[in-house]
Formats: sequence, C-alpha cells, structure tokens
Amino acid sequence: MAKDSAYRPVLRPVDAAAVVGAGSAELHRLLRLATELLAAPGSPTAASRLLDSVVEMYGFPRGVLLGASDGWLPVLASHGLSEPSPPVGLGRSAVITRALEENATRAVCGLDAGQERWLGQLFPTGADVLVVPLAAENRRYGALVVQPPSLRDAGWRDTVVGPLERAAHCGALALRTLWRMEHLERLAATDDLTMIANRRTFDASLERELNRGARSGEPVSLVILDLDHFGMVNNDHGHPAGDEALRNVAAALSIACRDLDTAARYGGEEFAVILPDCGPDRCLDIAERLRLAVASAPAVTPLTASAGVASYPKHARDGEGLVQAADDALLLSKRAGRNRTTLAAGVSEDNRRLAVAQRLTAQSRLLTDRRPSAGD
Repeated sequence: MAKDSAYRPVLRPVDAAAVVGAGSAELHRLLRLATELLAAPGSPTAASRLLDSVVEMYGFPRGVLLGASDGWLPVLASHGLSEPSPPVGLGRSAVITRALEENATRAVCGLDAGQERWLGQLFPTGADVLVVPLAAENRRYGALVVQPPSLRDAGWRDTVVGPLERAAHCGALALRTLWRMEHLERLAATDDLTMIANRRTFDASLERELNRGARSGEPVSLVILDLDHFGMVNNDHGHPAGDEALRNVAAALSIACRDLDTAARYGGEEFAVILPDCGPDRCLDIAERLRLAVASAPAVTPLTASAGVASYPKHARDGEGLVQAADDALLLSKRAGRNRTTLAAGVSEDNRRLAVAQRLTAQSRLLTDRRPSAGD
C-alpha cells in the first residue's frame, strides 16, 4: 500500500523571519522566480515557468502542476510525462485531496497504481511522489506534484521540502494575481448580460481581422442580426423574460459560429458576428445558418431575426463602411417582411482594389510611426 506522511512546516505566508531563514541564495531565487512569473504574458506561461524552475532547481525527472482559481484542478503544466493527462478534479487522487484539505505537503513512498490510479498514469509504479499545495492566504489554488529522489533520505527532505514549499507559495501568489487580472480582462471584454463579446471587443476584433485580411488577401464578412418585434417580449412577459431570451440567443450564436468567428452583442437586441476568411460566396449561407440558430433559441414566445451581411473588400473599404453595408442590408430584410437574410450590394472593382490599397498604406504608416528613430 502507498504510505504518506505530512511534513512541517506547512505552507504559510512568507514573513520576514521565513525570508531570513531561507538564506540569501534562496531569497534571490524566490525573488527572481516571482519576477519571472508576474512578467509572464498569462497564467499558462507562468505555470510552465514555475514547474520548469522547480524541475531545473532539483532535477526532478517528472512533475505536474495542477490548479485554477475556482478550485477545479486541470493540468496547467507537465514535465517528463509520457502522454498528456486529462483534467483532474478533487477526489480523483486521495493524496492530493488530503494535501489540499490539510494544507500540508504530503509524500507517497513507493507509488501503488492500484491505490492511486490517476497518479499511476503520471508516475511509474514504485516511484516516490511529493505533493505540495499551492496556497496563499488560507486559500488553496492547486498542487505541485513531483517525483523526487528517494524520500527515505531524511537529509534530502530537510534540504528540499522547505524551499519547495516556499516556491509553491510564491507561485500561488503570482498565479492568483494573474488569474484576477485575466478575470478583469474577460469582464471588460464581454457583455454583462449575454457574456459574449461586447461592442468594444467587437470594434477591436473587426479592425484586427480587416488588417489581417488586407495583408493576406483573404476577405472578411460581417453579419448583423436584429430580433424581430423583440419589444413585445419585454412588454408582454417582462424584462427578466427578455433578458433570458437574449442570453439564449447569445448562446445559440456562439454554438453556431465557427471557431475563428467572433460573436458580439452589438446593442439592445442586435447581434453581430465577424467571419474571417469568408467572402461573398460563403457568407450568405453562414449568415442564414446563424439566423436560424437565433430562431431556435428558447424563449417565452417564438423568436425570429432579420439579418444583413456584407463582405470586405467587395462591399466596403473599411470597418465603418462594412458595418454600414451590413446594416443597410439588414434594413432591406426588415422592409421586405423580416425573418430573412439579405446580402449587401457590391461595389465596383476599382473601389475594391482601392479599399485594400488604402488599408495596406495605413498599416505601413503606422509601423513607420512606431519605429524608433536613430536618436532614441
């Protein structure tokens, strides 16, 4: 059977005494680690850097970092594993669960794959395994699981376990900060009600896709959908029912979109979907599919939508023109009786070429303006 034991000290906030006790060399490593983690572009990179640092420091042949801000434990980073492992939740590993519940480092001397099936998929049978909680301010965010040299060497335990706990604590603080920043960024980028992209994100995404399309020569299409007679839902059934319908419509659009598309709430009961790498020959069919998806969304009364679709550079020179072309097509759908999709009228070939040339010229000027001068 696998045996485990608790080590002291358990994870705790690093105070001045702990810092002094850690020694100047270790303190320097912790400060450098904290700086590298907080400078990471996101939590996935920080997780990889944390595990890489620990593995490099002690030469662990295998290791895995689990964690998330919500208590679920997906695999954030791994080292030396034969194959990627699936996400793991609390309860899938008894030793990990116990380490997190007690907020204490735990060790398995001689892994028994029958007792610890999930750990047995990651580490060889009979290997020693060390589980260190990632904790900060009485909250557990995950666990660092590594295969050390023999745990039967008491001197090794005293030398490694304490520094490893402090590194895990440092990592927990950094990851918590990054997760909070990413959460705020998601809130700023999404609509409060529907939880899809908001108008600000839509504008930025459309500009980015048009720039990419101008460079690659690939078209970009835009679909604008407006719910027909939606005011009657609010008037007859109340605003909570209308809000629920809008959330369901947003979910239906998200499911119907391709992976590379961006669905956004454009305003009120209007939605917009950006279709990269999609020209006039395909965008009408995709727009119709999106419109039918809206009609299938659950609501207190059946919903329909009118849609307008336009494509860059065939129907517009820039983002503002593309929105206007799609909106004009939407108005035609409304005037024709609603519950239909209309493709925008095309522009001349000369205007199409001018649109691409203007955008490429604008990008070139922007790059020139950003280039540092010789005196900088």
